[in-house]
Amino acid sequence: MGRRTEYIDTLTLSKDQINKIKRAQFEMRMEGFQNQDEEKLRQKLSAFASVLSLAFMLGTPFTLAAAVISAITSGPSDRDIIITICRHGEDYLEGLWNIMDDNPNYELLKVELPFLEFIDEGFRIVSGAGRVVAVKDNGIWIPM
Repeated sequence: MGRRTEYIDTLTLSKDQINKIKRAQFEMRMEGFQNQDEEKLRQKLSAFASVLSLAFMLGTPFTLAAAVISAITSGPSDRDIIITICRHGEDYLEGLWNIMDDNPNYELLKVELPFLEFIDEGFRIVSGAGRVVAVKDNGIWIPM
């Protein structure tokens, strides 16, 4: 089992980036953690390449897919826990997307997000609920 750490990082995200991060993490869960299909995961992550380094620290679908598969095969006893943590992160990202969708004047969200980092494999996932620090509304940052 590889080493892991948890921490909070602040990201500034658009609605499109939130959606891509959420979808990429969903694909990591489904094709990586659950099905362990590296080729399928690599193909699906290709659609979200623009956010991979920002959110997950590995910038190419090839390197991220290989790392995800490595993480789950090196610690298979933690598989169910990792899948649950991944879902919690996806749920929170969905909530952020809903905030942006409900407020079309919001251009960006500055968010403190909790991450679970797989140190040995070199990537991380959003692990749960964070906190919106500020919103950019019609060009003006508003603290929350």
